[in-house]
Amino acid sequence: MALFLDKKLFDIKKMKKIFLLLLLVIGFSISMNSQSKLNWENSYDKAIKKAKKEKKPILVFFTGSDWCGPCKMLKADFFKTKRFQKIADDYFILYEADFPKRKGNLSEEKRKKNYWLGGMYDVNSYPTIVIIDANGKEIARKKSYNLMRDSSYHFRFLKEVLEKQDI
Repeated sequence: MALFLDKKLFDIKKMKKIFLLLLLVIGFSISMNSQSKLNWENSYDKAIKKAKKEKKPILVFFTGSDWCGPCKMLKADFFKTKRFQKIADDYFILYEADFPKRKGNLSEEKRKKNYWLGGMYDVNSYPTIVIIDANGKEIARKKSYNLMRDSSYHFRFLKEVLEKQDI
């Protein structure tokens, strides 16, 4: 009987350790997701209105979210950083013009608007970042992302745009 109780205690201790480890992993995941929460406008028209109201330029990220490898890397290495979040919160309105392969990922209205934007700004490769003013006039653009995963070029790009706009 004592052997049986010892085995039960061992199992309970083991379960407690597993449970605590699981809580730690979940807590860390929630913490990481909340730290890199960006406010991407869901509608281009709302982004324009907000840009006019707040007197900020719009950063339009042209991406193929479900098929473009460099787009995914740029999102992880650049857009999901605290540094970018701070810059975006202070200086930009964000809009993601997504061109997914899977049709169900976007509403038909948003898909049409994104294709219209791609044509309007002559975007033919992904990822591309186009900075526009509140009237839709292009200010600057940055195409592609390097395989070395060096986002310093993109941060330099934002710095140059902000200096040029005297923001």
